[in-house]
Amino acid sequence: MRVGVLRGFLSRRYLGFWEAYLKALGVEVVRAEVPPARHQPYCLPVQGLLAQVEALKTQGVDYLLLPDLQGGVESEKGGGQCPWLLDLEATLLRYFPGLPPVLKVPAELSERVLGRAGEVGHLLTQNPMLVGRALDRVRGLLKPPPPLKTLLGSVGVVAQPYLLEDESFRKAVEEALAREGLIPYFPDLPPEKLREEGDRLLPMDLPTDRELVGMVHYLHRLGRVKGLLLVVSYACPPIPGLLRKAVRRLAKPYRLLTLGEDWGEALRGLKEELAGA
Repeated sequence: MRVGVLRGFLSRRYLGFWEAYLKALGVEVVRAEVPPARHQPYCLPVQGLLAQVEALKTQGVDYLLLPDLQGGVESEKGGGQCPWLLDLEATLLRYFPGLPPVLKVPAELSERVLGRAGEVGHLLTQNPMLVGRALDRVRGLLKPPPPLKTLLGSVGVVAQPYLLEDESFRKAVEEALAREGLIPYFPDLPPEKLREEGDRLLPMDLPTDRELVGMVHYLHRLGRVKGLLLVVSYACPPIPGLLRKAVRRLAKPYRLLTLGEDWGEALRGLKEELAGA
């Protein structure tokens, strides 16, 4: 039995537990051997996702493990207009008609995950005793990982959670800001705390939207943060509109930039604005 898993799209939040659990069940966990990225009419994170899924199909897997990014919440507002954020499985099925059967799992860890883990274990092994032993072995991994550490700079960085948890994205932002003599401050609160922050500023439905708006509210109220850098993925129309709506309620300078484009001129302008504040 081979189960394919994906990196990115919040994998830092859930994959450690599920990989350990699948291995405890005696299941082979398969990571994608990704070919060179192709230029497709999707944002960069989705291009990477598609490349992984295509590679896993080629490598041959019996099931594909996918995160439920929204915890079952549905909405037509904000990120709900983006099919990749709202229902990853359904969107991938349109792109890959021969997609392997999907094991959808929560994108965050808590004791509530045990029920779904039991269901997945029974499906894969048909062995209740093995499932029980495997769960006992990995139960200690259900604690959510702490937020990634951040430099304590003056430019607060806001982006979709799946971007902010990507180390390569954070490094690229740090390097871009450093070229202009600026230092980032990435949100350093747990997801549930950021969602509470978002509810105070602009109530939304989807967990990822609440978290995104919460970053704006949290970073804006930090005295250390003097301005905001809002980063969106290419060709993701709902998110820029949501961010603009959020920052209209605030006072600090900001720039809205697109992943993969040249940020030099915009960052220089932000630096000048911060210096004159």
